[in-house]
Amino acid sequence: MPELQHLRVLVAEDEFYVANDIALWLERAGATIIGPTPTVQETLKRLSKADDIQVAVLDINLNGELVFPVADELARRSVPLIFFSGCDDLSVPERFSSAARLSKCTGSSDLVSAVFEQYLLNISSLAPIYGGLPDQPVTDLIPGLRLRARALLSSVKAADFLVERTLERAIALAATRQRTQPLDAWLHELMMIIHGESPYGPN
Repeated sequence: MPELQHLRVLVAEDEFYVANDIALWLERAGATIIGPTPTVQETLKRLSKADDIQVAVLDINLNGELVFPVADELARRSVPLIFFSGCDDLSVPERFSSAARLSKCTGSSDLVSAVFEQYLLNISSLAPIYGGLPDQPVTDLIPGLRLRARALLSSVKAADFLVERTLERAIALAATRQRTQPLDAWLHELMMIIHGESPYGPN
């Protein structure tokens, strides 16, 4: 399960025990929780005071009211959305077609992975703070990272773990990358550093 590197995750859920489970799962993975909030109005109020939310996990139906006004505000801020709902018959408007959707039957590891993946897709290029030419999206570079990891490690599971840790460290260190350093070269360099530190690689 990936570590969430103190990502600020908004949780809107009206069922107390479900909300508590979501918050607990994400906090154990390292996230900072905004909420949970049980109604649309409370969620919008919380949003008005929080401008640094990085991912949102939203129940579609909050105490009988659809969550889409909240989703619209988050989309305006380019915050990636995950609809986490037990109401499979509720349709999601086309404008939210890019949002992830998970059932409340989903386990903790799937939810944590979805939060990590949505954040990774959203930052896409992990561009350095200095600006410059845009990078190739990270998601396009993952197959190459997997090939490199599997050349280093005989176990597929260990190789995928190495890729996961590389991406986690890249998120944490994105602002430190030099403008002149290509993203793919930087990621492979991070992978080699982590491999050297890893119990699966050299000690």
